[in-house]
Amino acid sequence: GDEGRAAPMGEWILVPRTRRGDDFLVTHYRNGCRQLVLLGAGMDARAHRAFAASADAAPPALGGKAAALGQLKVFEVDQPTTFAVKEPLLADMPLAVASRNVVRADFARGDDWAANLVEAGFDATAPTVWLLEGLVYYLRDHDVNTLLGKIGKLSAPGSAVFHDSITKSYVSANIAPGGAPFVSGSDDYGALWRAAGFDTSIVRDLATISVDRRRQRLAVSNAPGLTPERCRGQRIVLFVEAVKTGACANRTA
Repeated sequence: GDEGRAAPMGEWILVPRTRRGDDFLVTHYRNGCRQLVLLGAGMDARAHRAFAASADAAPPALGGKAAALGQLKVFEVDQPTTFAVKEPLLADMPLAVASRNVVRADFARGDDWAANLVEAGFDATAPTVWLLEGLVYYLRDHDVNTLLGKIGKLSAPGSAVFHDSITKSYVSANIAPGGAPFVSGSDDYGALWRAAGFDTSIVRDLATISVDRRRQRLAVSNAPGLTPERCRGQRIVLFVEAVKTGACANRTA
């Protein structure tokens, strides 16, 4: 209802964010990406479930056709305490992808998650989808820049990233879901991703994306992406997508 949507990062954001991430993954898998990295994975279960065949389709659980991601290698990066809870819950769950790899790293303590990721079998020469859901705004500006730089160095041409965030002015709203405050935002994520080597990007206002419950998919406005000028001084929840262009290996229809 209106009260729930008045909370900028209430539970209502989970459905559009998750479905947008799903659709983003399926699209770029078809473009040749065979690795998925979930930074701040939390209790994400993408390695174990099915996905809608396209952004216009209903999910398989509701009668839609499933996308085939049988060659996907999934890497989940998060704190050791998260996996201490998660792993017992997934012990008997079958995989829906080629492999699932747990990468233990504590962002707050400055653990070298990138080195741990490579040690877990990540291939920096292969196009990769990066999902950073519910992560970026918990990191200080310096740490965000460091994070994006590491992703850029690990990303082959054809790699793509999706994340949510907020504009710079929205930080002053003191958003703190569950008591954890948002400490960063930006009016120009396009520039930040370009500095990391991702030359194509689009920043969307979450208000232009809605859940079409009748068709069981997202309705995404054709409105152009937000410019830094449009973001400046405004309180906006953002969906950000960036791509490092280049020829993808293993391209499939």
